Order: sequence, then structure tokens, then C-alpha cells
Amino acid sequence: GLSRLEAAEQAGVRMMPPVPAAPLTTAAAFMPILLISGRIGDILSAIPYVVMAALTASLIECFLILPGHLRHGKPSKRGPSKFRRGFDRGFNTFRDSIFGPFVRTTYRWRYTTVATLIGTFVLALGLMQGGRVNFVFFPNLPPENLEANVYFAPGMPRTDQQAAVTQISAALSEAEKALLANSSARATEDRPAETKLVDNTFTTLGKAGQTHGDNLSQIAVQLTPTESRTTTASAIIKAWRAAVPQIPGVQRVVIAGRRGGPPGRDIDVRLQNAPVATLKQVAEELKTNLTGFPGASAIDDDLPYGKQELVFELTPRGTALGFTGQSVGRQLRDSFEGAIATRFAREDEEITVRVLRAQAIAGPAALGEVYLTTTEGQRVPLLEVVKISERQTFSLIQRRDGVRTVAVTADLNTDVMTTEDAVQRLEAEIMPDLAKKYGITYRYAGRAEETGDSFRDLQSGALLALALIYIILGWVFADYWKPLAVMSIVPFGFVGAVVGHWVMGFPITIISMIGLLGLSGILVNDSIVYVSRLNERLRDGEDLEFACTAAARDRLRAVLLTSITTIAGLFPLVFETSLQAQFLIPLAITIVFGVAAATVLVLILVPALIGIGADVGRTARGIRGLYFPARPSRPEAAE
Repeated sequence: GLSRLEAAEQAGVRMMPPVPAAPLTTAAAFMPILLISGRIGDILSAIPYVVMAALTASLIECFLILPGHLRHGKPSKRGPSKFRRGFDRGFNTFRDSIFGPFVRTTYRWRYTTVATLIGTFVLALGLMQGGRVNFVFFPNLPPENLEANVYFAPGMPRTDQQAAVTQISAALSEAEKALLANSSARATEDRPAETKLVDNTFTTLGKAGQTHGDNLSQIAVQLTPTESRTTTASAIIKAWRAAVPQIPGVQRVVIAGRRGGPPGRDIDVRLQNAPVATLKQVAEELKTNLTGFPGASAIDDDLPYGKQELVFELTPRGTALGFTGQSVGRQLRDSFEGAIATRFAREDEEITVRVLRAQAIAGPAALGEVYLTTTEGQRVPLLEVVKISERQTFSLIQRRDGVRTVAVTADLNTDVMTTEDAVQRLEAEIMPDLAKKYGITYRYAGRAEETGDSFRDLQSGALLALALIYIILGWVFADYWKPLAVMSIVPFGFVGAVVGHWVMGFPITIISMIGLLGLSGILVNDSIVYVSRLNERLRDGEDLEFACTAAARDRLRAVLLTSITTIAGLFPLVFETSLQAQFLIPLAITIVFGVAAATVLVLILVPALIGIGADVGRTARGIRGLYFPARPSRPEAAE
């Protein structure tokens, strides 16, 4: 019966405690994302900033702008429309005749209700443990860039390397033509034939991945955008591998897609604390074992062989004549690279005069004509004082934190095997035996390392978020037990998230786990709406059972509206097909299905838990009264 102005003002005053609590709990849930370190933290750090800015704007709109809008206008003289009257009549019938008795029954059987819902939580865990829903650290987005790392035999001439790279690039063109022909054969009116799969190709000699050397080469391929083609990158890689011919001097060709997201390969085993030759031997044996892993591809290591080296070792006669390794090396360098005769100044520059030996024979055969000079001035043939042998060397030796390290890496088809499954199999069947056999140490890096770091940060963030949410709810409700009852809805959002990933066919990712963090704040909002109405009824003198069930009926419409608007806002993202949105789809699935599952639960589980809390309180008071009876008051005190 109030005027529009008075109603708008009173509504703002009445909703002042519960409404700000809702965005505060949501902000508290998203804010710990800022604690996640590493590349995954860099990728997701924008989300909490955007969420908190939007929540701040919504609070300003709610209390400062919306009341001004609502005070204007006049009610219709004809009253609500026919559709509105029919809808309200049907909704009220459902609320009072179906939902109300159902909530009353679940409250009276509250222990059975809680046990049943806990059973659904156990079933969700079973979906994950049973492999129905897998965990993948980061969504495997289809790559738009490919890399072919080519390893040549040491000493292969540069012209032959260029010719080999040209053949491998031509194999890609052949594979593209074959795939386009298949696409034309399958073309329909709804799906026209593709005209192009490869945009650009770049070739670099002397480089393969992160490794440099004269016997390496890399072909970088930029594909057409994923949205504009139906042929997948994996199909292009498979066709290219099949089209690469056997080329003399090419030891191996590793073709893989360049993935987005955090750095690191699906499998990355770091071998350490052994001679380089031993580490290489372990790496080769490990790569052979990885070929037996289902879904493993692009298996490689970062210790490629380099050029052949000539090793000079002093003979006993050379030692007797007074030669040392340093003196032999210096004289050989002077013979082939020249000796500095003098230096003199010319204007502002220093001129170096170097005397070079004329080589009648090129290559290693020239060593047979080299003579060395002893300390006494005698000249002796080189081959009489040293023993010459050849050995295979490495083009580059990696050191991490000062420790010689070899990384064995591979990509995985996560639909067949996840990184976690691969690491468990390596640890159970392969790596301990290799470490014992060769006396090495090892650790897991790449996605496995990134997963561990992110989960540690996520665990700390989750504890902080739950603590902040509890403090906010305790301030709003002025109670210790009710915030716990409200927060109990959070684990059941996990049930909805797991079922959602199972239904949509997506694995759970680190993005999904971060979505659960944000979901905890969103789910609490419905509970705040319910508990605020419950407190009003309790203040009016109603008993707990009637207040709990009646408050659920009163807030059914508000809870449904809150959840439906949240779901409607994120639902289009679930079916987004653009590549840029793919890594956010698990987050949307988590929130959409988590909110959907918790919408009904919040009006069933929270009343049941509040009733159980009241039962526990009565039991505790009864026990305290039994063992610690109240003392009778003294007559003097009464007087």
C-alpha cells in the first residue's frame, strides 16, 4: 500500500544487509585466482578484475539508480495481463501444493535427505575415479601452427640439407592436395569444399625447437584458422607424416602441433646427474618405451648429436719428448688457423699479421703432413707423438640450475591417455628401473610440473576464499552455525560440474577447478536470500520447522530467478565454436551445471542442515543439563 517512492526507498533499506553480501561472497571467491602463479595465472588474472568491477557497478546500479527508475510510472488501471495472472496462478499452485509439501517432507526426513545428497557427491567422485570424466591440466585446443624438426646426419653438406628440407616441404603440399581432394568429395551445400589448409611455411636451418646446431632444421607451418576449415590439425599432421619420403642423411623428422596455453609438453622427463653419454643412452631407451604409450606422438629429446670430433691422445713417446696436450693443441692451431707474427698500429686501428700454412691436402688427411717442434727444437711427425680417434659429440648440452639435464618430451592424445595416467605408468613401470640401472636422477616437468604448482596455489586460494565467505556470512547473519549450513551447498556444486562435463563430453581441466572456486561464491547467493527470509520468520515468533519450510516457499521465485539469469548469461558460451573461447568452455560448464544442480538443493539441503544443527544444539543442552545441573538461586539473591 505504499507509494512508489516510499516502496523503492523501503525496498532498498530492507535489502541493505543481504544484497551487498551476495557480490561480496562472489568477489571473495574469485579474488584468490590472483594468487595462482605461473603462466596459467597470467592467462586467468583478468577474470577476477572483470568480475569485481562488474559487481561494483551492479551494487551502484542496485541501490543508487534502480530505486530512481522504480519510483516512476503508474500502475496499470486494468491490472496484470491475462498471461501474467495465469502464470502467477500456476506458479503459486506449484509452490504451495507440490514444492511446499516436498520441502516439508525433506525437512522431517532431514537425515535421510543429507545422506542421499552425500551419496550423489560420492557418485560424482566415482565418475572421475572410474575414468568416465578425465582430468586434463589445460584444454587441448586444436593447433593452428605446426612444426617439423628435422635431424640430419652429422657432417651432411648444407646443399644436401636444403634439398632435404625442400622435399619435406613438398610432402606437406602433397598431403594438403590429398586432403583437399577428400574434402571436395565430401562437400555438400551446408559444408562447401575447402580450398586451402596451409597459409605460410617458414624454414630455418641450424635450429630445431629450442636446440641449435649445424645438423638441425625446423619447418614452421601456419595453417588456416580453425573456424574456416573442417580438416583437423591432427589429420594434417598424420597425412604429412605419411607423405614424408625416406631421404638419405635424414635421421628423423618430428612433426607436432604448437599448442596454446601454458608452456610445457604433456610428457616432460628431466634426466640429470650422470655423464652426457649416459644421459643420452637413458633418453634413447626412454623414447623407445614411450612409443608403447597409447596416444603418444612427437617423442623427442633436447640432446641431438652434432659433428664428429677428432680426439688427440699423447703416446708414451710424445710424453717422453716433453709434449703436453696444451702444446700439441697450440701448434696444431697455429698450423691450420695461422700464428700471429706481429701487430702494429695504423692510424686508429691495430693491424694483426697472421702467418698461415699452405695446405696441399685438405681435410683430416692433412694431419699426416704436420710436424711438431719439441722443446729442444727438434721436428717430429704428428702421428708419432699422438694417437688420433673419432667420437660422436652433441651439438648442445642443456644445463638447468647449473645441472647437466636432458629432457625427453612427447605429446599425448588426451582422449586416449592423460598426462596424469602417463606419469603414473612411467613411475610404476619404467623410471625407477632406469634410475637404478644407470644411476641417474629424474623429475617430471612440463604439464605435470605446472599442474602441481597450480594446484598448490589453487588450494591456498580455496582456503582463503572459504574463510572470507564465512566471515562475510557471519557478519550478515550474526551467527556461527548458519554460515556453515549455507556453505555446505558448495560441495554439491561439484556434483553438477562433474555431471555437466560428463554430459557435454569435456574433461575437467584446471579452468574447471577455478570455475569451482568462483562457483562457491555464486552458490552462496541463493542461500543468503533464503536465510535472510528465514531470520525474518523466526523474529516473528514462528517455530523452526514452519519457518524453514515457509521461507523455502517464499524464496522459490527469487532463487529460481537468480539461478536462471546466471545460467542464461553463460549458456551461449557452452556452445561457442571459436578457437579463442575453447579454453573458457570448461569454466562455463562448471558454473552452468553447478548452479543448476544447486538451485533446488539450496532450498532442500540448507533447511535440513539447519534442522540438524538445531537437533545437535538441543542434544548438547540436554547433556550439559544432565551432567551440570543448574544451581538453585539463593533466597538472599532472590530478595
